[in-house]
Amino acid sequence: MKNINKKVWIVLGIILVTLLIFVGTLTAIINGDKICKNTYINYINIGELTKEQASKKLKKVYNTENIEFKYNDKKFTILTKEIDFSYDIDKTVEQAYNLNRKGSFIDNSKKTINSLMGDTNTIKLSISYNKDKLKSYIESLSKEINVSVKSAKISIENSKIKIQKDEQGKNLEVDKSINNAINELEKGNTSIDLVVEEIEPDIKEENLENIDTILGTYSTKFDSSVAGRSHNVALAAKSTSDVLLMPGESFSYNKQTGSRTTSNGYKNAPVIVQGVVQEGVGGGVCQVSSTLYNAVLYAGLEIESIKNHSIPSSYVPKGRDATVSYGSIDFIFKNNLKYPVYIKNSVYGNNLTCTIYGSREDKQKIEILTNTDSESEAPIKKVDDPTLPKGEEKQLEAGRKGYTVSTYRIYKDNNGNVLKKEKVYVSYYPKKQGIVAVGTMEAPIVEEEQIPPVENTPSDDVVPPNNVEVNPEQETEAIFEESPISNT
Repeated sequence: MKNINKKVWIVLGIILVTLLIFVGTLTAIINGDKICKNTYINYINIGELTKEQASKKLKKVYNTENIEFKYNDKKFTILTKEIDFSYDIDKTVEQAYNLNRKGSFIDNSKKTINSLMGDTNTIKLSISYNKDKLKSYIESLSKEINVSVKSAKISIENSKIKIQKDEQGKNLEVDKSINNAINELEKGNTSIDLVVEEIEPDIKEENLENIDTILGTYSTKFDSSVAGRSHNVALAAKSTSDVLLMPGESFSYNKQTGSRTTSNGYKNAPVIVQGVVQEGVGGGVCQVSSTLYNAVLYAGLEIESIKNHSIPSSYVPKGRDATVSYGSIDFIFKNNLKYPVYIKNSVYGNNLTCTIYGSREDKQKIEILTNTDSESEAPIKKVDDPTLPKGEEKQLEAGRKGYTVSTYRIYKDNNGNVLKKEKVYVSYYPKKQGIVAVGTMEAPIVEEEQIPPVENTPSDDVVPPNNVEVNPEQETEAIFEESPISNT
């Protein structure tokens, strides 16, 4: 038993001595003047070197006067002093030296043991630079790299369709390029890739190759002598023209024109407000929406939102007008066809034309039919007018008939046979009451004037003609003939 206890104490003593030696060794390493084993600054091993030795070794490698930025075949070089750049070797070495010295004894021991067992510790270079100068320099490279993206476009020249090629856009991403520069410089790399976003155009040339014909077109006329209206028609036509709709995309008239305000270039002209024609900003824009509506009908595009005026329009048949009011009433249609469509509007003189271009594969034979479902006479309201003679009538407000009109789109084959009849919309134009004034004023009573009788005596003013002898028996008769007084 004593022998067993003795052996146990011997083993415990050996363990204790070994432990003391191990702890002493760790303490000596931690408190020594050398950097922890297997410590790297990027790819350079400075483990088991003193701070002075490590600093000298690093300064031989990390010493540069230029930094190069590059993108594809473009290269841009800047002097380090221009952005106040330098490697802070002393700070980097200090960080490496403190790797197993700044924590608790247990943490420091763990890091030391792991390093001795082969684990590596990698530390980035400490760098110093002027952030504002670096950012300013990279921003200055934008003009050398940036390219505006250009979608393919269609132009109509002499009724011929031409396609303008698309161009890929490029945009130097400044913040990402700065972050990449810092990361690379901390790794000791002075050749830095700029971060450039390549922007693909929304519409490519191949998207437009199939646009080769007119799907639908419609024209209306306006009074070019009304300056404000003519201006608004031209402005609205321009803002809704040269629009490409890809399959599945919708067209919003209000979105294309924006609000019809003077600040957006619109002028005063007659508009319809709650069934009454009055002056307002933007008068004439509804003629453009109505003309475009008819072109869209013939092109076979899907109508998503439509509303007729409260008064039948003079420039299109009843049932084929489209009113708009920014913020409340919009004209919206959708390209439900296989290929893109292109909207082109034009104004010549007093003629407005809207045309939808598209692919021959999407072209359809379409007729537009309207049917007046009902017609109601305008009611007449009569009001008394004491200023008019009794029984006389005067129109104060003209009445207007009411109509209900259905609009149909009829699809036919090449032989004229009806393939489909589509009811597009039912327009309702309310009747308007007319007002007639009826006179109630009685005619005035005129009394006869009483004239006293004239005595049959000779007038002192009457003198018988010379050399005429007057018969007394004929005197009275002669006086009556000459007297200016009539007996009534």
